[in-house]
Amino acid sequence: MGTGQRASDLTRMEWAHIESDGVWVTQGKTKPRLWTPFTTALKAVLGTTKRTSLNHILNDEFGRKLNYGQIQKKVMVVRKANYLTEFTLHGLRYSAASELAEAGCTDQQIATVTGHKSLSMVQKKSKGASQKRLAKQAQTLREQNKNRS
Repeated sequence: MGTGQRASDLTRMEWAHIESDGVWVTQGKTKPRLWTPFTTALKAVLGTTKRTSLNHILNDEFGRKLNYGQIQKKVMVVRKANYLTEFTLHGLRYSAASELAEAGCTDQQIATVTGHKSLSMVQKKSKGASQKRLAKQAQTLREQNKNRS
């Protein structure tokens, strides 16, 4: 959904939790309540989503809240249609952390979006992106230094 949250936390999100341009999430695993801003894409999707439930955002055609397994099956349909079967539902959280790291966010900024309590977990999830970003910065500095000589 672009929130960087665990899929199990997505199942509990309700329309009433939306405030301004984000959503309040109470994480099931670590328990903190945090506000996560919407991505532009997620805001657009939610703006056109037909509300079949007064409560939960992710529900079936009868308005019943989806559970983790149901979400996983729906995501798999999309993945298969796009030949992305090697990706996992949990991988979406990794992707969010990586995208934030590539954008230049600090570990603490990433944690405020994903809700990670441990910065070491943030570093684990964003390691590849951070390395790539830092390597690009290093090479740019290297080139700039050569041009000064």
